[in-house]
Amino acid sequence: MTDPGIPAALRARRRAADRLPPLACGHRDPLYCLAAPPGPSTYGLSRALLAAEVARCRARGWSVADLAARFDTRQAAP
Repeated sequence: MTDPGIPAALRARRRAADRLPPLACGHRDPLYCLAAPPGPSTYGLSRALLAAEVARCRARGWSVADLAARFDTRQAAP
């Protein structure tokens, strides 16, 4: 019996993933893995662009904790 709430394409993907060996993270389907590693990041910005983005977010009212959670603010320092 199939679940009518799950689209056929998703059921087929799950069946295909069950036939594969687990990835290093333990998942069998890469869609279930995190898209990016956890923790602060620079998002590939240069120091100047990162500093500008941190300043923009700070001007919008982001707290220091919010900035530290989202960005590697040490790299944004002049």
